Amino acid sequence: MHSSSQRAIVRLLLVTAILLAALLIYNHRKRDDSIAIALAKSSQMMAMGSDPSRTLSLAELPPDLSQAQFVQAVRLGQSEAAPWGCPAYTCALATFYDLDRGVTLNRVIDLPSNTVMAAWEEPHARPAGSIHILPLALQIAAADPQVQATLGDIGAAEPAMIPMSGWLADDDCRRDWCVDLTFHAPQGDGRIYHIFVNLEQGRVARTFYTRGRPVLNVPPPFSQRDAFSDGCHQQDGWSICWEMTADDGLNFTGATFNGRPVFDSAKVGQVETWYPSWPGGYRDEIGFNATVRPYGGTELIELADGFEVRQLFTEFVRWPNCICCYRYEQSVRLFADGAFEFDFVSHGPGCDDLSVYRPFWRIALADSQELWHWQATDWLATGLERELQPSGEGEWVTAVIEQEIHPVVQPLSPDGYQLAWQNQAQLYKWRMARTDPLGQDEARLFLLRAHENEGDGPILTGPGDSYEPPRQWLDEETLTGEDVVLWFVPLLKTKKGGPWWCMPDPQPNINQCYAILRAEPALALYQPAIILPTAPPPQTSTAPTATPPPTATPAATATPRPIDGETAEEIILNAGCSVCHQIGALGEAGKVGPDLSDIGRAAGQRRPGLAAADYIRQSILEPNVYLAPHCPNSACLPNIMPQDYGHRLTAVQIETLVTFLLAQTAPTPEPLQVIGQTRAAPTPAVTPLAKQPLPATSGPDAGFVILVLLLGVLLLLILMFFRQRPSA
Repeated sequence: MHSSSQRAIVRLLLVTAILLAALLIYNHRKRDDSIAIALAKSSQMMAMGSDPSRTLSLAELPPDLSQAQFVQAVRLGQSEAAPWGCPAYTCALATFYDLDRGVTLNRVIDLPSNTVMAAWEEPHARPAGSIHILPLALQIAAADPQVQATLGDIGAAEPAMIPMSGWLADDDCRRDWCVDLTFHAPQGDGRIYHIFVNLEQGRVARTFYTRGRPVLNVPPPFSQRDAFSDGCHQQDGWSICWEMTADDGLNFTGATFNGRPVFDSAKVGQVETWYPSWPGGYRDEIGFNATVRPYGGTELIELADGFEVRQLFTEFVRWPNCICCYRYEQSVRLFADGAFEFDFVSHGPGCDDLSVYRPFWRIALADSQELWHWQATDWLATGLERELQPSGEGEWVTAVIEQEIHPVVQPLSPDGYQLAWQNQAQLYKWRMARTDPLGQDEARLFLLRAHENEGDGPILTGPGDSYEPPRQWLDEETLTGEDVVLWFVPLLKTKKGGPWWCMPDPQPNINQCYAILRAEPALALYQPAIILPTAPPPQTSTAPTATPPPTATPAATATPRPIDGETAEEIILNAGCSVCHQIGALGEAGKVGPDLSDIGRAAGQRRPGLAAADYIRQSILEPNVYLAPHCPNSACLPNIMPQDYGHRLTAVQIETLVTFLLAQTAPTPEPLQVIGQTRAAPTPAVTPLAKQPLPATSGPDAGFVILVLLLGVLLLLILMFFRQRPSA
């Protein structure tokens, strides 16, 4: 009896061990299956509209980089492959990333011979997201407790868009290689759940929500996706060619006017999007293998005094009924008088209402001889440093060495220009056109000496918010008499409501924002007591006679626009307050600024000795004096709230707002904890809950629960058997 009992116990223990092992294998495989399902979904989105004839498979790559993370490989067109002597699409650029060292590895491969034509490392580059890094990113995300609590089974979650190369301003993801995985909120309320994955550190850096855009009653477009055409055109004395690149947009090449070279190439290496509500953003790319792909075909447009070559790029075809919409246009306009323009259009607003778009134009000038930029010698202060205005006094200064120019829209020469450039045959004067109705136009210019592997081939994007490239190539080399590359990075700032700007609302295609860099031929460069003549025209040996400078056309000014409205609700809408804040029933929670639904009570407790009304009034007039203790997604940052309400609002409007805000005493919603916050703050950074609560923490499925209960019962029976068994 004793022996048989022992055998029964051993059998029970063996069965228990087998069941436990089965449970572990079941859960492991279930998580792997979930990741595989999510990977399949995102793979389908990544491959949407791709051209297989222009991609390189992993099997064709050399085996010497097996320890590095493969990112992607793309065939190179004629203009990008020219430095290596490859015919069009016979060479490919393979990109890898060394996760241990934080370095991008590049190989140019000749496909017919399978030989490496060039190899180099780029410590400043951060690759785009791709299908090949999805398994690693999903594995890291699936193991994170916050992701599990929100999405449960990540394989069953619905992805919102392709994985994007992203950055966070207050986290290691500003320099590390991070990607953002996006999913539709499980509540079905239209919000998007973001998972920022730090691939170098193998952890989730941050999770947060952004809202989805409402569906507008707009018919879908009928144009063809991934439609573009390479070509050349001659008209009005101009000759120019263009070619679609993998991820640098249209590359315009060989531009000449009346047989004289003007620029060798012009392309857009990236579009960096900045969202202060995160705070951070994306590094978009445009091209046939990019995150935002060509759509609708390349257009050759006849102008009254010239022609234009234009290409539309869009991430989704259901514009504007989409989530995190990105829609850009790139064009070059060439005029019969020799002037030319580089134009970039953003239809906005992407993943959030308040944002800034930064397209990176790289323009290689032809036959450069000398560069000048206008330098003011005196400034007039108008109250705030950001509103300093030039007095009009200054001079043209030779750009002897490489440099960065900011601001660009001012100061300007008396006739309204920022740059002057002399090539072998012509003098050009450059200016950025003022297009923003709010007068917030701004940009950065980089003047660099041309070198191989500094953007002449495929441009690799750099860390976010760093202007790399091109900033890492500034090393004070001489420019005079050398080939010069001009980088133009305009800052396109969104605005919601009266006037709309960089927004598809209230109708699509009418509120896009755009940035234009214009170059105009000139006879001479005028400044006090100095005339810098151009080189003699080919038709004559006599230098042009200096004439008085032409009357300047007044440029748009940065004069603050008044804000309309008499009631508090009207003022809040027209001033854009509801874009950043929730104020009772107005606005939306979880955006850039703090929730003001309880500001009437909280204001009196912020600064000892300062009355609530005085605190609110000063916060409107001087937003940087007192920063609120809590903001969504991060610590409250300076310079986010407009600084000019004191000029744009009347005294009556300000008091109307103060009275209205004093009446806001509703309790603040319970916040959702944000993970991965590294910046020191009085309290942990939080994202307020949206209108619907998060689901309860996702637990194991029913089969798993039943098996665990059976095991528990089995163990209990074994214990009861031992207690009832008589002692020997």
